[in-house]
Amino acid sequence: MKVTFWGVRGSIPSPGRDTVEVGGNTACVLVKADDETLIIFDAGTGIRLLGQSLLKEGFNKGGKVGHLFFSHTHWDHIQGFPFFTPAFIGVKDEQKHLISAKTNTFHLYGAKKVFERLENTLRGQMEYQYFPIELDSMGADIHFHEIQEVPLTIGKNIITPRHLNHPNGALSYRVENETGDKVVVYASDTEHYQDGELDINVLKVADHADIFIYDAMYTPKEYEGDPATHKESRIGWGHSTWLEGTRLAKTAHVKQLILFHHDPDHSDAFLHDMEKQARAVFPNTVLAVEGLELKL
Repeated sequence: MKVTFWGVRGSIPSPGRDTVEVGGNTACVLVKADDETLIIFDAGTGIRLLGQSLLKEGFNKGGKVGHLFFSHTHWDHIQGFPFFTPAFIGVKDEQKHLISAKTNTFHLYGAKKVFERLENTLRGQMEYQYFPIELDSMGADIHFHEIQEVPLTIGKNIITPRHLNHPNGALSYRVENETGDKVVVYASDTEHYQDGELDINVLKVADHADIFIYDAMYTPKEYEGDPATHKESRIGWGHSTWLEGTRLAKTAHVKQLILFHHDPDHSDAFLHDMEKQARAVFPNTVLAVEGLELKL
């Protein structure tokens, strides 16, 4: 199983000389399972580069399959989808039926909600007021799946969603291979609770994970704010800190903590300092950077 980070920022892309090392693309992580199943988490701007890479692996000719799981539909997690080139690869016969051998297939998963559907959201951001190409013009065979907190079997892998504490809701995901001895957890966009209690949903999804990808957007000081210096608190914004990540990692007995969803205002130097502080508490902590590959 291999995990590759294609986008590691939160909120908005942040290109520039101060972010070139860590990267400025928004959230997108690829998990390539041992059975070659492609599992993608979120479609921030990092998915554009992932798409270019997949074209070199046969997606340019069609006939390939991928699974894209959305944590939620805030902009920084969907804004790259219209630029995901493999989703435009498809060929129809004379009867306008897709030819499977020449058409890529993508399964898109999002939380089941009463008044909101993943398909409508993605379709909306590709209406002509915002984008020149509509969703229906993408050539791939695209299937939408509304999911709840029920394990899914994809290939020889089990994906378990769990709800996170985030405005309008978000999902975390636990990926396990068929023997259960390789576990990757994606828990972006979540806020810890103010009473000091650890989020039971996060603890459950992260339990004994090999790789635990966590929303560490703020430092504890940034999160709390400082009235004396007129620095606004981030409480209620739906994100967490590196310190809470280390607390969860310890309690859930994870092997490796990955700091993820970086604030767009944090420079490379600032983030490396955060990593250093986190390692002092939980030594096997790694800062997520674009291009980082982890193998199990």
